[in-house]
Amino acid sequence: MERRGITVGIDLGTTYSVVAHIDPATKAPAVIPNELGQRTTPSVIAFGRDGSVQIGSKAKTRSEMGDADTASFYKLEMGSPSFKVSLAGRDMNAAALSGLFLKELIAQCEKSLGQKIARAVITVPAYFEDPERNATIEAGRLAGIEVMGVINEPTAAAIAYGLKETAGINKILIYDLGGGTFDVTAAQVSKDAVTVLGCGGNHYLGGKNWDEVICGWVCEQFEEQFGVSPAEDKETYNSLMVKAEKAKQLLSASEYADISVSYEGHSGRYRLTESVFRELSADLLDITHKTILRLFEDIGIDWKDIDGVILVGGSTKMKMVPDYIRRMTGREPLKGVDPDEAVAIGAAIQAETEQYCAVKTLGGGQRGFLMGADRSAYNMAQLKGAKFISDVTAHSLGMISVSEDGSRFVNDIMIKKNTPLSKAEVVKRRELEVSKGKEQELEIYLLQGDAERPADCTAAKKYVFGGIEFVEGGKTLLDITYRYTADGTIDIKALQTETGRELDRREEPVPEDMSWTEEPPAAGQKQIVSDTGGVLYMALDLSDSMSGAPLQMAKESMKNFADQFDLARINIGIAGFANKSKIWLEATSDRNEIMKAIDTIDQCWLGYGTTAEPLSVILPKIKRYRYAGFRYVVVLTDGGWYDGADKKALKIREEYVRRDIEIVGLGFGTADYNFLKKLSTRSELASVGDISGLDRELLKIARIIKE
Repeated sequence: MERRGITVGIDLGTTYSVVAHIDPATKAPAVIPNELGQRTTPSVIAFGRDGSVQIGSKAKTRSEMGDADTASFYKLEMGSPSFKVSLAGRDMNAAALSGLFLKELIAQCEKSLGQKIARAVITVPAYFEDPERNATIEAGRLAGIEVMGVINEPTAAAIAYGLKETAGINKILIYDLGGGTFDVTAAQVSKDAVTVLGCGGNHYLGGKNWDEVICGWVCEQFEEQFGVSPAEDKETYNSLMVKAEKAKQLLSASEYADISVSYEGHSGRYRLTESVFRELSADLLDITHKTILRLFEDIGIDWKDIDGVILVGGSTKMKMVPDYIRRMTGREPLKGVDPDEAVAIGAAIQAETEQYCAVKTLGGGQRGFLMGADRSAYNMAQLKGAKFISDVTAHSLGMISVSEDGSRFVNDIMIKKNTPLSKAEVVKRRELEVSKGKEQELEIYLLQGDAERPADCTAAKKYVFGGIEFVEGGKTLLDITYRYTADGTIDIKALQTETGRELDRREEPVPEDMSWTEEPPAAGQKQIVSDTGGVLYMALDLSDSMSGAPLQMAKESMKNFADQFDLARINIGIAGFANKSKIWLEATSDRNEIMKAIDTIDQCWLGYGTTAEPLSVILPKIKRYRYAGFRYVVVLTDGGWYDGADKKALKIREEYVRRDIEIVGLGFGTADYNFLKKLSTRSELASVGDISGLDRELLKIARIIKE
């Protein structure tokens, strides 16, 4: 039975969430407050021993006090098959956590509004891929509401801005810096429509990174004064992160903020000025700048073409952000949209109009492309100033195919990034051999990304088509339709041309091991012949002690190191580690991608101290190249490894030795030479010295590898 109730827009944010609707009396968008009367709700969830759930400020307070039965920043793990947390005796992924959070938030909004909520449009970062988007839809369903669709956050902000009079404004840029993600979108605004031109983003950059910069600075001041660092204690560090966030907020309206910290019997109080804060976080702001320039390059515009900039997300309240916009455009950011509420309001407008528009329905009953709906139907929403919205694809859509010469698997791009969603559909005809009396199936792997190598893209989905009938001659023709839906999710169908019948389709999980895409197609799965002379991974320590100059010096050394190799024959990958480990870039021969990965490796600190090792995340990637000329992992670290990370690394080292994969440990700062010597399979290359000498050590290793 269909649930009765109103329709809302939900900004399901990394740090804060907002719910909005269209007031039936005023026909104007309005934010729905939670049970505390707050218009924004912290995206934190906490569990009681009796299984009860708390969200928002109450849950955030428990989290700040170190309560283990709390969860936050889970949005960053949406769609990740490996992410699971155990809370209150239950194992949950990010979609399940989001579903519980949404269920409670909706209940609070229903009580505040005095009406039931039945349906919603939920917002997502523009750069969310298919798994994350589907996980967001699943979260809404778990919360007990009908998800009418998902919409990109910057696009939702553009919809909210579209209600305003836009005389003199042509091209706008939406700069969306939230608590955990950064998105940027360029759009064309006219009297009747908002047309998205292109989007870009960074899923690991947000306000939390600025908090970590402040935290790292305080730890440095404390260590200089007392000889010990608060970063060494997790509970103290977490408490300091709370104070760092409050200091950041204070600096948005003040010239300084005082931060106090106590650790191991010592107490310190430090004054952080807004100017010093800018210097400390200049690299983070520069990442947003580079992301914007990449978007401009993709769509062929420049700053001079931008008539105005909309600031979205609580982190844009930092003084440095509007100052950056003034510097680049020579004018003030556009007014009239609340940075915290614009996304939810835009989603509410979109949800309201969807109830009136004639939605084009495509195969399989999927939600189709809404924005081309008839104008008179659109106006039934009676929203003054409402405009048509035309969005674009955030990622290129391809499939795993065989290269023309048959030597390798490639990413066959069918729909390019930043294609209008109304045109994001393509039909390809494929010939398939069929045998009489034998059931025939076709497997298709869909990729998101622009790289030629499938391994450098995201394997979004695996479809298997069955029911293919035998035809005379033993060869049949299939028309395969690939498309992006209005949600930005992927859909595919296949038709056998001779019979006119749509084939049966089932979706299967994408295998964890996709290393077969690195093998020659004709050789089969068991005969692997590598077409690379070697593979090299660099793993960089990203603990807080690396902030500032050490990180920049290490990155420059990594770039110089990479430039020593002939990338026509060598693939290079990048990893980072601190209290968790992450592959920044899977091994590739694309120099631009390598340099870009090194440039952006500071986009997200992975923790306050080194309690994780990088070898375990690199091993599944590097072992694929079993017939490569060489396989090396170079670990760069500036301190000791704690909580058993060193012991785990030494154990994993045994697997590297068995597979003839070399490890070299290079240290600086307070790194432990004896540990690095044990870790290195080439112990004679292990060293510890001043970071200024890292260039020299890496160049020496490069010469040895090439020889």
